[in-house]
Amino acid sequence: MSPDKSGGVKAAYGIAYRKACGELRSRDIGELRVLCSRSGAVLNGRTIRLPFFSTRVEIRIPEDAEPEFNPEELPLVEKILILHYLLGRDEKSTKGNMVAFKNLPGASFYDPTYQKRGPRRIARRFGEDVEAFRVACRNMNWREEQLGDASFQFDILPKLRGLVVLHAGDEEFPAEANILFNDDIINFLPLEDVAVLAGLIATRLGKSINP
Repeated sequence: MSPDKSGGVKAAYGIAYRKACGELRSRDIGELRVLCSRSGAVLNGRTIRLPFFSTRVEIRIPEDAEPEFNPEELPLVEKILILHYLLGRDEKSTKGNMVAFKNLPGASFYDPTYQKRGPRRIARRFGEDVEAFRVACRNMNWREEQLGDASFQFDILPKLRGLVVLHAGDEEFPAEANILFNDDIINFLPLEDVAVLAGLIATRLGKSINP
């Protein structure tokens, strides 16, 4: 990524963050209760609490200042995802299934980005070492499933789950990985955020085995 492009991405993240903070701050206490009820978060006064992967996150929402995150050191992109999750609530019909990103409505445009950020990174890192993949997942207390050569399910946010499936490479076929989400994710996050989320999952796996 070139410096100019990197600067553009950072600026875009800053704009998205400030916009989401403004939307959350504008909600009165009744509206905050509705947001938390829909998203599975807990509201105490004007403080929202919810888990994000294995981190317990608090967002204090002053009426006259920008929301404050605890832990403060959460990366900006993660803060944006959490805010979008809380604020974004469509009512599209879903079946409660775990689905591949490409099967989400309208996902074909974002699929190349999703593949590059998530599944391909996982396949490159773990495709020749399935046991290292298992160790990385177990280090994060993810739940083992029976798909592919190895697969693990995990919680992302109160109403969002993920499932990583790894198919090991061999002489005939290259390694492949996929990340499935519960199909209700379309009611909480825009598709571009789901592609970003795939990258966060790949990063967590890499750090879990090589902290």
